[in-house]
Amino acid sequence: MKKTLITLAALILTTTAGAADYLTTSETAPTGKDNTLTLYYETTFNLVGNSLAVGDYLPSVTLMTNKNQPYDTTAKTDKVRIFSVLASIDTPVCNQQAQDLSNFVKANPELTDNIEFIGLSADTTFALDRFKNEKGITDNLTLLSDAKDHVFGFESGTQINELGLLARSTFVVDKDNKIVHIQRVPELTMIPDLDKAVEVAKKYF
Repeated sequence: MKKTLITLAALILTTTAGAADYLTTSETAPTGKDNTLTLYYETTFNLVGNSLAVGDYLPSVTLMTNKNQPYDTTAKTDKVRIFSVLASIDTPVCNQQAQDLSNFVKANPELTDNIEFIGLSADTTFALDRFKNEKGITDNLTLLSDAKDHVFGFESGTQINELGLLARSTFVVDKDNKIVHIQRVPELTMIPDLDKAVEVAKKYF
């Protein structure tokens, strides 16, 4: 455990040194208990919770937005949704993942007519709002917090047991709340493939 905490602290502290360009990967692994992920390919963590697969329906969870408003993951919608799941915005990889997502949405405003882009993490709503304001995150990106009870983490199988954070993942959900694409990145320093998620989402407009 001591090694785990030291490694995590080192990862967080590198934020102040300036974020590097972390690589996007197409690699994926299952969610849920009995599955693992790595940090720097050295430290192994365990996932807990239910396993989800393409064809499953997204679990019903009430999360909170960065403005402390409730958000029901199963509320009726006329848009396809892309959930970009982050470990913590206070790590440089998540910083890049969130800003890349925001920049993509800014560069492709026409997609927001048919896609709701969502960034989801175990950070508090206050941390998410601070991050949004400091980094100039677009208003067209919904920011959600799973900090209170980690219900999304457990229901989606993205909860990292040792850290209380979420495994970096992407879920694409159609208008009927059915999961049509999942990527759960097996290495915490890699970023999910947003282009692939958008490519899949376009098929369900």
